[in-house]
Parts: sequence; structure tokens; C-alpha cells
Amino acid sequence: METLKSTVPNTLEQQISKSTPTELPSTCSSLLDFFHHLPQFHQMIKDLTDPTMALCCKDRSAALEAKLKGNECFSKGEYPNALLFYSQALRLAPVDLDDLEINLVALLYVNRASTLQKMGLLLECLRDCSRALRISPRYAKIILKKCRETHCHFCFNELPADAISCASCSIPLYCSDRCQIQAGGQKFDRSSKSSNGLEGLADDLKNYMSDVLAGISTLDTGHIAEHRHECQGFHWPLILPSEVVLAGRILVKVIEQKKRASADSNLIGFLDLSHNYIQLPPESKLEMYIYSIILLHCLQHFYRTELPISGIIVSKLVILLSQIQVNSMAVVRMQAPEVKGPAYKSGNALTSSLEQVKVGQAVYVAGSFFNHSCQPNIHAYFLSRTLYVRATEYILAGSELELSYGPQVGQWDCKDRQRLLEDRYSFTCQCTACSELNVPDLVINAYRCTKLNCLGVILDRTVTRCEKRKLKLLLDAPTVYSSSPHKQVEKLKDATISEVARRVFESDYKLEPQHCLVCDSYGDLEASCAATSQAESCYKRLQDAIASNEVPTNILLDAVRCTDLLRTIFHPYNKRIAEVEDNLAQAFSLVGELQAAIDHCKASIQILEKLYGANHVAIGNELIKLASLQILVGDTAASGSISRITAIFSRYYGSHADDVYPYLRHLKGSRDVEKS
Repeated sequence: METLKSTVPNTLEQQISKSTPTELPSTCSSLLDFFHHLPQFHQMIKDLTDPTMALCCKDRSAALEAKLKGNECFSKGEYPNALLFYSQALRLAPVDLDDLEINLVALLYVNRASTLQKMGLLLECLRDCSRALRISPRYAKIILKKCRETHCHFCFNELPADAISCASCSIPLYCSDRCQIQAGGQKFDRSSKSSNGLEGLADDLKNYMSDVLAGISTLDTGHIAEHRHECQGFHWPLILPSEVVLAGRILVKVIEQKKRASADSNLIGFLDLSHNYIQLPPESKLEMYIYSIILLHCLQHFYRTELPISGIIVSKLVILLSQIQVNSMAVVRMQAPEVKGPAYKSGNALTSSLEQVKVGQAVYVAGSFFNHSCQPNIHAYFLSRTLYVRATEYILAGSELELSYGPQVGQWDCKDRQRLLEDRYSFTCQCTACSELNVPDLVINAYRCTKLNCLGVILDRTVTRCEKRKLKLLLDAPTVYSSSPHKQVEKLKDATISEVARRVFESDYKLEPQHCLVCDSYGDLEASCAATSQAESCYKRLQDAIASNEVPTNILLDAVRCTDLLRTIFHPYNKRIAEVEDNLAQAFSLVGELQAAIDHCKASIQILEKLYGANHVAIGNELIKLASLQILVGDTAASGSISRITAIFSRYYGSHADDVYPYLRHLKGSRDVEKS
């Protein structure tokens, strides 16, 4: 990319940087003509698409080498290593290659099935036997880069131990035969001889094999296979950014739909969504041009005459990339550390955070029409590839449904939320949360007052500037909102913070940085920052110790002392204190002091409830940790915590709560054991 960018003449680069959507076809044509006469460009396309140079082709010798290593590990009883080598060999093995007159892929499935059986993974073992049968009847096949080895490339679920690869290239991994086929992988043909070789087997095994061989034909393959055009050993899907590969899949879907409908091959205008091309910085525009031209040339190796290369088509791809930037959604999964055995057994408490992991990227046209709010009234989540949208509160008829595009109130303060939304989506957020006073934005990064017994808030310069904008909006145009400024203060529902906010509307009040919003006392934030930096180095040592599952006493005691120091510097509702309390809960759990862990976990939750509200999904995540600890110590309060978790998750996920949070089932089972 950098090499191609450096070759573009300055005059053309300037034209591109100043271009508008109406000028796109002209500037795209100019860059396309320039690249057509550039040897470096043609070499790059050859490197990405020439099957003789492709890095992602099947590799016979590498597959056989991995198979031999797997055999060695299996013979030594090193079954997890054998599983890894057989899976690697399956990924690289050509489907039509024989090894000792036996189909290599079928043989590898059999070998891996034996390994899975030794490891006690019987369901996975049976599935590998089934795959071997489909290939050879003598034997009882857009995700993000960081998740390519861990999640299915079609449904985005976590890969099982018996993951399967594409039959024609070495890029994707799938969790099941169904996902492999739907994505466009090779479907093995059944023949009239497929049941031959079953003579002499027990009737029940013979019936099982017959069902396996017949089952593949029931799969629905009528949709458009999304991986087929990427699957000739080309490695451009591996090299190009995810959003560029996604643009290719959208374009392919348009081409295939038009072919099926016998429609005109005109590809112009394939998504009717907003874009941010005008707001893009010059460098981003040039990158989109170059990626669009590269993608078009790569796709043409599959579609040939069906996909003409022209400035108009390139311009549409540029707009498509900017549409993806604004409208694509992250497909996420909740990921928790694995807890083996019942949660009520010692050492099995879940005290580390449940992470929301971004595994894929997709464009849902209907989902793109929801506007953003930093305090949304609907929640979006995914099961496999399906997007679900659920209301999280009662919504009046005629009111707008709003979801969050990024961090919400309580996660980041207003200035940071707005900066992200401007950078990523090119708009200035004017939602209610960014226009009205609210507790989280006032306290999330605030310092406490230096005056004894005053719980007022001291803000730094950047936060003060943002809150001043809100204040000006409220005082200049209060009728825009549903209530007057004083009514908005009453909605804050916290006596201390209400008093902080009420001061804002006094006639002689001036909102100034480093001054308490209640008593106007001065706070030296420079000195405070110096003190907190020392504490942060202490917490870094604690986090490293937690990661190693071994927390020395001196590090833990230092962290406790630093926490006491932070409480004298930060406001009691500052989110950093909640994070520190959470770290201490993990540390005390690791050293076996479970009651101390529970106390710190509760302290963290109490702060987060001020930032998020008591029924926010983030509180449910924290309550999972608390309930896990309570079950361990036999605390009867665990039942109440689990009931509260269930209510919160039902609000956000309905009947899918247990599917999104499998650990919730684990907690309920542990509670039931305790009751019995």
C-alpha cells in the first residue's frame, strides 16, 4: 500500500483529496489509468492472485510433514499436540491427494478422530468419522484477523476441537460441515457406490454410516456462497483489510443476485446507505481509491467479463468502503475464562472480567437505519450471524429507537465519546446524554474536593470545557428539552451530585477547572496526577501478578495502600476506583481470602451502579463475579445475586440470555446444588 501511495503524482493526489462524490468517477478513472501503466501495480496484483505464487494454496508436502509429526505425538501419548498437527495437516491437504492409496484428507480425519477419542471428546470424534465417510466410504470437511484461528469463518462461533478447513484453500476454518458448505467450500459428491464397503459391519453402525452419507444432501445451499470467489489459493483475502474483503463480498452478492434475476449487469448503486466520504481526511481517500482498484482487479480473476473495470465501478467501491466504515457492525461474542467443574468447588470462582470480543464485521441494512444514542433504549446482539435488536426499556409509541455505536454513558466521559464518534462516524453526537447534565459525565474521571467532608467534584480543563458546552445549551435553549434545567438536576437522583449540579444554575456561578463545583475550593491537579502515577505503577505490578496466577503478599499490600491513597485524590464515584477494587477482588480470590474478595467486588459494583444504573448489562457482568464468590463461601446471598443477574440479562437478551452467557447456566446449576 505505502509503495503504491508513494508513486501517485502530487497533482493527482491533490485532486483526490479535494474530490466530492460527484467527482469520484473522474478521479477514479485518472488513478486507474495511472496504475494500468505502472509495473509495480501489476506485480502486486500478480502476487495477490496468481495461483502459481499464491501462499494460501493447499500444500501436499507441508500436509504430509504435519501428519508425520501428528503420528509421532500420538505414538507418545501427546494427544493435544497430535490434535494440533492433524488439524494443521487437514488445513493444508489437497482433497484429491492419496497417501498409500488412501485419500489423505479422509485418513487425516480418521487419525484426528482417534486422537479425539483418546482425549474423551467423543462427539467431536464421531463428527470426524462422519467427515471421513463422506470423502471415502471405507472410513467409519468475514471474520477478523485476530479470530481466524479461534472462530468459525461462517457462523463466528468458537471453533470446536474438530474444526474443519476449506477443501480448496488454507484460509478459513469452520465449526461444522454445514458452515463449510454454506460458505462455499467444496461439497463432496455422493455416488451410488457410497454405501459399498459397509458389508460385515453391525447393523446399527451400518445405519449410522448410511445416515451420515445421506445427511449432507439435506443442507440448504440455495444462497450465495460468500467464500467461493476467494477460494483458488489466492491470498488477497488474507492480506487486504477486513472491510475491503467485506466490500468484495457485498459486490459479489450483487453480481450473483443480478445473474439469478437475469437482470441488467449494471452494478451501480448497490447499497442505499449513508457514507462519510466528504469528511474523510485526504490520506484515507487515497487509500480507499487504491484498495478499490486492487480489489476490483482481484475479483476480476474470478468473474472475468462479468465484472468490468472502469472508473465508475471503482468510484462505487470507494463509496461502498465509506458506507462500510459508517454502517458496518461488529459481530461480538461474550468470552469468559473457562471454569471447569462446579462453581462451588474451591478455586473455581470467576473473578476476571467477561470480555466482549469482536470476532467479525458485517453490514445489516435494516440495522443501519437506527440512530445513535449514548444512552440507548435498544440493545443489539448476535447469535451466530443473526442480528437481534431488543428494547431495554418501555418506549412510548412514536418515539425513536436508538442504539449505541460505541461507548455509552458510564463507560467513557462525554468528550471522549464525542471524539470517537467524530473520528469513526464523522458526526457530532447531540443525543440527550451529550446535551444534558448527568451524574456519570460529572464524576467518571473527577477528583474529590480538598476540603474536609465536602464531596464536591473537581474537573480537569478538558472535561470542564465539555460540560460548559452542555450548560450553555441548557441555559440558552431550555425549551428544546423535555424539562427545564432545574428539572434535569432533579433527575440526577443523587443528593450530593444534585447539589453539585444545582450550583451550576446560580447566577453568580462560574464553572472553572480545578475548582470544586460545590464549595469552589482549589485543587492542584498537577500534584494529584503525580501521586496517581506512582499508584498506577503499583497496580501494574498487581495486574502482572494476577496474570501469572501468583500474587505475592507484598504486592497485594502495596496495592491496598495505593487504593487508600487514590480514595483521597479521586472522587468516590470515579471509575478508576471501581477498576482498582475489581483488581483487588481478583487478587484476594487468588490468595484464598474470599471474604475480602467479596467486599472489594461489592465496592466496585456500588461505584459502577452510580455510573451505569442498577439494571445495566455491565452490572450483570460484575454480579456474575460476585455470585461466583458468594457460592464458593456458601453465602446465601448468592441466590439473590443470581436472580438479579437473570433479570438484567433477560432485559437485554430475553430468552437468549443463557445462549449469550453460557456461564449463567453454570451459576444456576451451582446454586441448585447448594440448595439441595
